[in-house]
Amino acid sequence: MKIRKSYISAVVIAGLIVGWMYSDDLLETYFLDETNKNKVAIPEVEKGVTGSPDLITQAFKVVNQMVPLQIRARGVTRTGFEIDVISRRQSFVLAHVAVDGGWVESGATLIELDKGTLDADIAAARAEREASLAAYDDIKKRFRMGGAWEAQIAAATADLEAVGSNYESTKKLVDRGVKKPLARLQQMALLKAAEMRLIELENQSEELALSASYAQIKAVDARISQLLEQLKFTKVTASQSGWLEKFHVEVGQTIKENAPVARIIGLQSLILDAPIPQTQINKIKIGDSVDLDIDGAGKRQGRVSKIATSSNQATRTFNVEILLDNTDMALRAGMSAGVRVTIDQVPAFKISPAHLNVDDAGLLSVKTVIPNGIVEIMPVMIAQTVGNAAYVSGLPDGTLFLGMGQAFVSAGTKITYKIVEETN
Repeated sequence: MKIRKSYISAVVIAGLIVGWMYSDDLLETYFLDETNKNKVAIPEVEKGVTGSPDLITQAFKVVNQMVPLQIRARGVTRTGFEIDVISRRQSFVLAHVAVDGGWVESGATLIELDKGTLDADIAAARAEREASLAAYDDIKKRFRMGGAWEAQIAAATADLEAVGSNYESTKKLVDRGVKKPLARLQQMALLKAAEMRLIELENQSEELALSASYAQIKAVDARISQLLEQLKFTKVTASQSGWLEKFHVEVGQTIKENAPVARIIGLQSLILDAPIPQTQINKIKIGDSVDLDIDGAGKRQGRVSKIATSSNQATRTFNVEILLDNTDMALRAGMSAGVRVTIDQVPAFKISPAHLNVDDAGLLSVKTVIPNGIVEIMPVMIAQTVGNAAYVSGLPDGTLFLGMGQAFVSAGTKITYKIVEETN
């Protein structure tokens, strides 16, 4: 059977491919054998010497400066207060006197309400008071020496005597049969009435009469005060100076008593709430100075005004309230800000964060070198960060701190280093 040339070509190509695939293993085995035959001992590198003697590491001489040790956090501003002004009477709104979205002083009129019949009611009550005062004066005049009360007593006494005389005369005539018994009974009734009238006059008390009249005057005064208070409530005023955020009611709307009509917020002083970890909360005190970097509004100063006594259960942080002056009205509620609370002053040295090392426990350290060229590891703590630099504490003055090239050396090795001047 005749074999096609294409089949032969395919077999040849496949063989070449298999040979190429195994050629590396065959060659490697050959060269390894040759290497083992010619193998010589290679001396170990002396301990304490770097593997690259041409590498020169930069070193800086530490000169510490006092920098503030700060606790950092982020917070959000809020208003010093936020109150709803309420209406003290039921009425309908006549006008908005103040303009919402502006500053109002304490006592300024915000809304004017309808007075209704208050003016007429006050006039009537005042007229009633005048009448009550006149009645009070009349009582005093009646009971004074030679007044009407004494005249009434005298007249009642004389009337009683006359009635009594008539009764005695009528009784005698009845006894003699001149008059009928009915006439005696009529005179006896007149006698009893005269006696009762005299008793009533004698029992009248000046003190009691004046007290009753005075009580009536005071009752009218109380009603007038209530009416005047309602008249005062027709002007809804600001209870505190602040920013009139908005009105809750419209002109022409009828509102009920104690209904909220406007909202005032305190913007002259803002409060920033900053969450502080429980590991640092005891380092902060009331009155501590606070540096604030408010997003979009620049830097500000504040002070700690309140420290929470209980933590947030979710974050285990304690809320610290920072009082912030805003008399220029440049800030608003709800603005985010970075917070830096200064708790101490420490000596620190400025380095690049790239020269910091972190171990498995999360502790920071840097590489230093002693004069004989041996590398040492020293622990440090970040006191402050400024831009792309960090101030670290824990390095004594004069320490040779390794900069560029320190990533290629390790502790205990001997290196070649060059002291350079620090550049800020």
